[in-house]
Amino acid sequence: MPDIKIIRAAFREIQKLPPADLQRIYQILHRLSLGDERQTKALKGVSNLLRTRLGKWRVIWQRQDQNNIVVIKAGLRGGVYDDAFDSRDRTQPQIIEELLHPQGTILAENPSYQWNHEQDNDWYRFVYGSYRYSPILTEYQRNILDEPLKALCSQYPSSTVHQFEDSSCVVIQSAPGTGKTVCATLFACEVHRNYGWNTMLIVPEALRRDIAEFSEVKQVIEQENFWLGTFPQWLGEINPDFDSRLASPQQELEALRQALKFTRQSDITTNDVLLYQAFVLDEEKRLQDKNVMFQVNSHRVNNLLRINKKHFYKALSCRICRLDAAKILQSKLNQIPSNSDCTLLIIDEAQDYLLSELQAIISVCKAWSEQGHKTYLWLLGDLNQRIQTTDFNWGQLQIKHSIELVRNYRNSQQILEFANQFWHVAQSITAKNKCKELPLPANPQYAFENGESVKLLELDSQASAMLFLEKLAGEYSKEENRRYLLRDLAKAIKVLSKTSLDTRENLVILNPENAKGREFESCVAFCLFEGDTAPSLEESFQWYTLLTRAQSRLLVVATTAEINRLKDNGYDFFKKCDRINAHDAIKWITEVVSDTDLNQITDDVQQRLLKRCETGFLYWDTYLALQFAGVENTNLYKWETQAIALLKQHSLEHLQHELQQTQNIHLRCLLLRAMGHSWEAVTEASLLKNSDIREYEHLLKAIAKDLEAKGMPYEAARVRANIANGNYKQNFPFWQEVNSQSTPSLSLVNLLCQSFNARINKLIENQDDNL
Repeated sequence: MPDIKIIRAAFREIQKLPPADLQRIYQILHRLSLGDERQTKALKGVSNLLRTRLGKWRVIWQRQDQNNIVVIKAGLRGGVYDDAFDSRDRTQPQIIEELLHPQGTILAENPSYQWNHEQDNDWYRFVYGSYRYSPILTEYQRNILDEPLKALCSQYPSSTVHQFEDSSCVVIQSAPGTGKTVCATLFACEVHRNYGWNTMLIVPEALRRDIAEFSEVKQVIEQENFWLGTFPQWLGEINPDFDSRLASPQQELEALRQALKFTRQSDITTNDVLLYQAFVLDEEKRLQDKNVMFQVNSHRVNNLLRINKKHFYKALSCRICRLDAAKILQSKLNQIPSNSDCTLLIIDEAQDYLLSELQAIISVCKAWSEQGHKTYLWLLGDLNQRIQTTDFNWGQLQIKHSIELVRNYRNSQQILEFANQFWHVAQSITAKNKCKELPLPANPQYAFENGESVKLLELDSQASAMLFLEKLAGEYSKEENRRYLLRDLAKAIKVLSKTSLDTRENLVILNPENAKGREFESCVAFCLFEGDTAPSLEESFQWYTLLTRAQSRLLVVATTAEINRLKDNGYDFFKKCDRINAHDAIKWITEVVSDTDLNQITDDVQQRLLKRCETGFLYWDTYLALQFAGVENTNLYKWETQAIALLKQHSLEHLQHELQQTQNIHLRCLLLRAMGHSWEAVTEASLLKNSDIREYEHLLKAIAKDLEAKGMPYEAARVRANIANGNYKQNFPFWQEVNSQSTPSLSLVNLLCQSFNARINKLIENQDDNL
């Protein structure tokens, strides 16, 4: 059967469709995946460019070979493409060119995703989120990775002792949108799958949840010698001394604040914690005059020098801070992670590490190599997206071998040209401090598409900007009967902001931390340039990071004061932008949709779902949204408890009406629990017993907790007994009798009465026998 690949441009069209139309596109693709090509017609003069129709719905695709179909367009009939396929004359060359080269790029260079009708049987879920987890490398990315793959495999197997040499460590410094993380992840899976190497991927927690969903990763994650986790988890993996002793970022911040009480200084931030460890706790002599982070933060470092180290360590108690963990890592012999002959270690977002941490990782790799265990290290990152005050540049690591990905598959040329201006701010600050130059930003010439001009909405005040934001949210909320959160979030406007903004139902607010590594079809950059002083290095990195999130449309909302702030400091960045009024800006930015990575806005998703429970009209994809947001176990039950409390405020008639409209078992159980029909919820959950035992048990445990919270331990125990197939022991009076005949059709009162009567009758019988 052929494999189905869908290019990103096709997803732009598919995501705009209402659910009913979405299902029709699924039917066409499902048919094609089974080799069924009914109602298919080739474009005249181009035999491998075809259109398949079903009623008024169309899919245009190209046959690459017998095993691969690439979807180029999908949607309703009409327009030039139907005319082209139905014409008896040879099609105009420009139509052929547009279909064979979407966005002006050959099909092999278009970002695309694999759809497997067996693995991805939930089409709605795939379209609005999970498609991101099945990326396909472009031809360029594949060629770039082939060289290091050949180099690694040419050295394997070998019985000689391996030295950790220059070629053993590789830096991948690449600009935003080049696909560093995707390339490294798929490369790691390929190395593990084809050669059996021990493979370790160290990523931030937000990326870990994302990468764990990759279809390629799912195939290898349960296998021996493949590991995915965060840096603290990796420390515990190779050195048990770290277990439960590492301080969290919040604990480090609280400890520094405690130590701060012995001085007369004002409050501190998480960036101060990094500066304190990098330039105060670390007593090794460094060329700080060449370190740009030290230079631009010298006044803050001088203040931090007044904080006594003893007070900081006392506040930490027995916990280990980041710097000390790095020192321990270098000084102790760390266990080799597997029985495999070779290890490939990949560190993503390396720019957010301290220099001492990266040096410690390199020393561990050297130690493993000296013990005869071949070890290779890849460091991925972009120093231009450094939103934390880390203290290194690549040169300090003395790594000679590097790979650079130059083609940008995210941003249009217009957006890159605009964003790169803010990189020049960072570069000028670096040069002014006589520090090492920054890596070059993305070259607009290598952008995937030219795109539209960046739009500028200039407003006279912050109040006017907030009023525009309200109008933007209100305009989108006019759609009636919205019952699918993933679709709502795909259509919601992504607002990039340095400061926290109140959550609005139809806006997704993203700060530099949760926007990093993400991409959206369109974005609003909202009041990013507020301030009274000259732009700082930290600000310029944040601006560059945020502005490179948009793929095709970027609307900049700025006050006159913000624009003047930049102009007064010699930066006239908006002269190439197209100015636009508020009415046209709203219309323009709401024309396109882009899905949202829900695990970056977990709290936001939970609150949106609770607001819907408050109205009584549930989102039909509630549990799918919670799953995408990473809400599980204790956090999931906590959310369900809040949801049930809100649903109880509505009449039983209303909840019954909602129950009749959904077939989702989790949602039906939630409604039944809110109605107080616990045993009906148990019956509903039993439908999953044979198909998904894990979810079945989760639902029953949640129902049992509900009953325990109501002071009904007998009933809770009866529910739990269903999980244990009746082999559930309790010390309750009459439990053995109750459990032996525990069926949902009998009330607990009847069961207890029956058990009591049975026991009394047995006592009477025993007395008669004794007489």
